[in-house]
Amino acid sequence: MLSIGKIIVHKKHGICKISNLLQIADQDYYQIVPSFDESMSIFVPVNKEHELLREVLTKSEADDLISYMRDIGDDLIEDTKERRDVFQKKFLSGDLKDLAYICRKLFLLKKAKEETNTKFCLTDSTMFEKANNMLLDELSIAYNIDRSLIFDYVSKLIRE
Repeated sequence: MLSIGKIIVHKKHGICKISNLLQIADQDYYQIVPSFDESMSIFVPVNKEHELLREVLTKSEADDLISYMRDIGDDLIEDTKERRDVFQKKFLSGDLKDLAYICRKLFLLKKAKEETNTKFCLTDSTMFEKANNMLLDELSIAYNIDRSLIFDYVSKLIRE
């Protein structure tokens, strides 16, 4: 059982802190608070812990993830609907590599759109913001770097 105060990752909400352990209708729950909104509470059944929660990435795992991101090709999914469906499925998987994939591909797409003075659509922008925030929040913890500095740090690591 996880302890109160522990920082963990929720599959769909990102970095969270366990604020309480409680029992509701004869079932044990973790009450967790997401880092992006400390006024929000999420209740996770203890028996679903391994399905919905995981440990925060270690520095070594973060290094491996950055290596993975370097190797992601620069090919893009041109069809907006297909891209949305592929990225939504990857986002909901809760897999960190899928999140990194989304971030890298949408970063490259955004850059390409800027170079051609075309619009980065709202669907892509929203997905990029959600995935990027979740990934960078976790990387800032893994690398022990302030959240405001992590984007530049990660960008530099990917370019190396």
